[in-house]
Amino acid sequence: MKYIKKIIVLTISLIFVLLFILQIFLPKKEFSSKENRMLATFPTFTFKRLYEGDYIKELEDYLVDHFPFRDMFMNIHLTSERILLKDEISDVYFAQDGYLIEKYNKPVNTKKIINRLNKFYEKLNYVNMNLMLVPTSIQINKDLLPNNSLSYDELATIKEYYDNINFDYIDITSTLKTHNSDYQMFYKLDHHWTSYAAYYAYKEYAKNNNIDYIDISKFNITKVTDSFRGTLSSKTSDYLIKSDSIYKFSLDNEDYTVKYVDTDIQTNTLYADKYLKEKDKYSYFLDNNHSLIEITNNNIKGNNDLLVIKDSYANSLIPFLVNHYHKVYVIDPRYYKKSISDYVLENPNIKNILFIYNMISLDTDSGIKSVH
Repeated sequence: MKYIKKIIVLTISLIFVLLFILQIFLPKKEFSSKENRMLATFPTFTFKRLYEGDYIKELEDYLVDHFPFRDMFMNIHLTSERILLKDEISDVYFAQDGYLIEKYNKPVNTKKIINRLNKFYEKLNYVNMNLMLVPTSIQINKDLLPNNSLSYDELATIKEYYDNINFDYIDITSTLKTHNSDYQMFYKLDHHWTSYAAYYAYKEYAKNNNIDYIDISKFNITKVTDSFRGTLSSKTSDYLIKSDSIYKFSLDNEDYTVKYVDTDIQTNTLYADKYLKEKDKYSYFLDNNHSLIEITNNNIKGNNDLLVIKDSYANSLIPFLVNHYHKVYVIDPRYYKKSISDYVLENPNIKNILFIYNMISLDTDSGIKSVH
């Protein structure tokens, strides 16, 4: 018995040593395609950051993100959860009709973000500014949720924002609910909205800004893939549910110049076909996320340009908005580290600004919390 204990202790010790060695020497990935996010980088050490606790927290995040065989251990855990027939895994509910629906947790930064938005507007109060907050699938498809599911009320948070900002807002909750019976407003296996939902949000934006919107019947609607398995599928390791389709809305005689300023790449399309062969197929829209994109519609002249400040939901909305402006500027403040208000002042043709964020990522979005 004594020898067996020694063998067990030695075996466990060797496993820990092996994992430690692998942690050091295995190649480190920058991006997790499974989770569709950037992985933590090794933190910069300073005594101040060590004292304040930031260094230890970031080091923990780094070690967790780069733990050897992390994806394999995650799959084992998630598969065992499904075998136990759990209705919720990793804050994702298994709902009716094949939907995976992400939980909305109580926000903690609402007042801080409202204050930041109002201060931003004070600097640029001559601009036509709008806030569009997108309720997610848990609000629009709440009738599909399993019994006893729990989630904080998105509409209460949306109301708090709209009641306290000092500029205009565009409430799209009603239109998404109304048309959810006509078309699928949200992907079943991903947290984003579909192109159909983006169209109806565009329609509300146009009506609120006295723009003649383009009727849905005027668009060429093309299915570009039927094998989209998004972030929620990865979170739950559920690959039995039928995959989603992605649709592209286009018009005849489109003529765009699209400049990705951060990579200095210029193209004539709003789409990146390469992503249709990859897991992250939603990045087909606007080539994923960039700090700054400048889109010129060569069929339109004028000096009444639009700036969109956004998260990734905007990527499938912008192909509709570009039909009404000579230029649309797109800033993702998670990556754009300069002053956005200075950028607007330097570009006097920007006379319209649209903030668009989905409710689940809004509270934790590092970009909108640093807008200035």
